Amino acid sequence: MKLKTTLATTLLATLPLAAENIYVSAQAEHEILTPWTEGMLEIHHINTGCGNAAFCILPDGTTLLIDAGHNSPDSERHVPAVPDESKTPGQWIAQYVKAHFPQGRDVQLDYVLLTHFDKDHIGGVLKKKSTRADYYLTGITEVAEEIPVMKIVDRGYPDYAVLPPDDEEHYLNYRRFTAYQQTLRPDIMEGFVVGTSGQFVLRHDAGAYPKFEIRNMVGNGVIWSGEGTATINRFPDDLDGLSSSQRPGENPLSCGIRISYGHFDYFNGGDMSGYPKPGRPAWHDLETPLAPILGKVEVANVNHHGYNDATNDTWLKTVSPQVLVMQASDALHPNHSTLYRMTSTHLYKPADIFSTNLHPAARIVIGDDLVEQMKSTQGHVVVRVSPGGSDYMVYVLDDSDEHYYVKQSFGPYFSTR
Repeated sequence: MKLKTTLATTLLATLPLAAENIYVSAQAEHEILTPWTEGMLEIHHINTGCGNAAFCILPDGTTLLIDAGHNSPDSERHVPAVPDESKTPGQWIAQYVKAHFPQGRDVQLDYVLLTHFDKDHIGGVLKKKSTRADYYLTGITEVAEEIPVMKIVDRGYPDYAVLPPDDEEHYLNYRRFTAYQQTLRPDIMEGFVVGTSGQFVLRHDAGAYPKFEIRNMVGNGVIWSGEGTATINRFPDDLDGLSSSQRPGENPLSCGIRISYGHFDYFNGGDMSGYPKPGRPAWHDLETPLAPILGKVEVANVNHHGYNDATNDTWLKTVSPQVLVMQASDALHPNHSTLYRMTSTHLYKPADIFSTNLHPAARIVIGDDLVEQMKSTQGHVVVRVSPGGSDYMVYVLDDSDEHYYVKQSFGPYFSTR
């Protein structure tokens, strides 16, 4: 079997075995990814072709799911469902989580973070009704039917007063779902608290990992100040008094977190924006003020899937990720200009770019030269961080069936912050 490695892997093999804190784990093609073990941090970007989902296994086995979308694959602008339509996206997400769950532990999600209320992040195709209560199964509502959830965090709870979506069916379905969940577990819901590092904590053995932290960086237009738990409100106080053309949509309201483990940092900000739409106020740009507070990260989930309203010059120059993961499902994922920025040596040392999908129309518009600069354009993308956070690998897993074979291994990358 052919082993895909980077040059760094080859060079590392020549180092003395006593090299401190090195955990090398390149794998051959067609192997099953070796199981998570205590001390690792894993971030699985799950590809269903219908939206975002990232399953995180924290160093002590605490689990976190970031988003669980279900957008329609029937539109010509969307890629087909992955691996197929024999199951719904929520069922595929649940199956993936079960297949990669820490061995020997009861399967449950300690935390679910829903970055915002768009269909491709919480679910939106309403077909089959739950047998338990008056809501439909889609995205996160279907995941929760199959896997017990201990805590759900969103940007709106408890009163959903900050710019709720305008009576959209998928959002109202989600609200019926959360109301039912509270009848089962009254404390299941929490509102996202910007600035804190105490909302997503290690639940099993926090004392063993003092250098692990999840910091709530941004949400509802509020950003962490960088000091203590103080925050800065990027938006005007009277949002309700703004005209409809000036009010932010769901994307600028996205919640974003930084996961830190030793010198390793990962950022996921949902659909956070960095370029206001024409004629819109400058404060719709969250990337520019947040970037210097966030600082450099090793890995970043590409904001808003690579659309042209995000991943601006300041963001790339300041955050300067080594690896970018793009959860793509649309003909505009990514925009040509956005990918050009992500690959530009004039802004930063370009990141290695991994995309879960690439629509045929996007491939044509982007062109072969830019596509060839991407490390991968199809598959589940797994970031595995070694115990202590000094280095990490990136694996691309086959998304065409339920075996999840390793397609490619990249790394090790070294945490340099």
